[in-house]
Amino acid sequence: MYGGKFLVALLGLFLLIFSVACSNEDATTEETSAAGASNVSLDGDIEFVVPASAGGGSDINARMVSQIMGENNMVDENIMVVNKPGGSTAVGNSYTYNKEGSNNTIMTWNSSQIISPLINNNDVTIDDLTPLGTLVLDSYLFVVGGDSKYETFDEIVEASRENPDSITIGGTGQGTELHILSHLINKYGDANFQYISFDSGGEALSSLLGGHIDSILSNPGEVQSQIDAGDVKALATSSAERLEGSLEDIPTFDEQGYSDIEITSFRGYVGPPGLSEEDIQFWEDILLQVHESEMWQQDYIESNQLHSEYLNAEESKLLYEEVLEQYTEASEEMEITE
Repeated sequence: MYGGKFLVALLGLFLLIFSVACSNEDATTEETSAAGASNVSLDGDIEFVVPASAGGGSDINARMVSQIMGENNMVDENIMVVNKPGGSTAVGNSYTYNKEGSNNTIMTWNSSQIISPLINNNDVTIDDLTPLGTLVLDSYLFVVGGDSKYETFDEIVEASRENPDSITIGGTGQGTELHILSHLINKYGDANFQYISFDSGGEALSSLLGGHIDSILSNPGEVQSQIDAGDVKALATSSAERLEGSLEDIPTFDEQGYSDIEITSFRGYVGPPGLSEEDIQFWEDILLQVHESEMWQQDYIESNQLHSEYLNAEESKLLYEEVLEQYTEASEEMEITE
């Protein structure tokens, strides 16, 4: 009925349509993978909970993540940063917990939120929330004045042994990571430093520069410029490995024979309880896209001199459990738990 030329043309047309369909299917698959669980429908506009006041580290972090998500069209929904300060993060933690099953609610989660329930007897802990991912791992430096007579960590440790409680070490707050780190230094370094609490890292640094204390524990970003200028010198870092860039010459505590003096500071994100595996996968993929974005790496990581590292939900859960165990043991030894 049909001629040979027509059959050939018809077959060619069929193959062309089939090829286009397959290409569209592949493209759709790639788009779905890139967006991360695009079949997940969020419950409404995104609530990005910050359990602290506006302007602080967690608030800045949440607003940067929100900006990156919005400007790169990672989500279709509006994003609202909701500050819930109070109770040493207890208010924000409880608020997020009470959003059970809501896949449009996420909250910043950092190291201090691990500690707070331990020393304040808060009801909501990490066990009650859903880890979603981590984007920053950081450490602390043991810092002395630029003209300090101590050139190595060993030297100042020895001085603290010879003169118990006369060698001072400054940090931010009581029951904080820095307070716990000072405890680990005394415990595993067989040292006798006297911990002096300050309201902020800036106050501690000013006291060190003024010669009022012998040393401080500080986030690298807070003292980077003073290190570069020679106003202070760092004798050790609490990280598992050496830092990068201009701080690469600072030895770890482990390198100097103090293997148990190690604390990892982090900035991560959690959701309420009751999230599905698809919900968790959705937020994992979104956070991975944030991590890989140029804006995140340049405007947040580099400008704040942080260590960028992506951990998925399960890896974050394991990290938080490990940190919780370390802090619980230290808090009990320091008798700062209620």
